[in-house]
Amino acid sequence: MKATIDVPEDLYRRVKAKSAMEGRPVREVAIQLFRRWVEEPTTRSAETARDATKPPDWVGSLRRYAENAGGRHDMQSIRDSIRRGRSAPPSRKQKS
Repeated sequence: MKATIDVPEDLYRRVKAKSAMEGRPVREVAIQLFRRWVEEPTTRSAETARDATKPPDWVGSLRRYAENAGGRHDMQSIRDSIRRGRSAPPSRKQKS
């Protein structure tokens, strides 16, 4: 099967030069890369899905605010959590 792929010109030139130095056609290199990608284990997807439920590492000292931000971990949700006073532990939450 033939396929057309738009590759940035500078990247293609580098691929073409390296494949020429190795004595391999670009087509062979592309097929090898496709095969390697298709055959690699899909455990990354499971890890990514699992990681999506926990706050990102950058949260650091703001973790307690992020954990009370309704499942969203963007800065605006954290700010809203702080503003609403939802950073206290569940047993000590302030009444609204």
